[in-house]
Amino acid sequence: MTDNYINTTAIFGEVKKHILSKDFQFGQLTNVFGKTTVDFSNADINGAVILDSTQLFGEIRIKVPADWHVISEVTNIFMIVDDIRRNPYVNIDNHKTLILRGVGIFASIKIID
Repeated sequence: MTDNYINTTAIFGEVKKHILSKDFQFGQLTNVFGKTTVDFSNADINGAVILDSTQLFGEIRIKVPADWHVISEVTNIFMIVDDIRRNPYVNIDNHKTLILRGVGIFASIKIID
């Protein structure tokens, strides 16, 4: 995908997206008993970018470069947001900030690198 935004919906299913954009702008993810995987390994962002999610019994996995700054502003109701990127030798670039927003009920978001 080379677009600068994504909009996915997974209802009792799964969506996988590999982002290639070098100027990603925005994303909207919706899961109802579904799973979405978004891979930003080959993408780039400039400044702050919002990834908005709405989940009910869903799961989101986000693969981001280790130097991106990830901020969670998600409203959690029986939900977990887990950033498992744990490389102490990587300097975080505050000019590349991914902001997670939205709401999750009985759901999870896992951030990996």
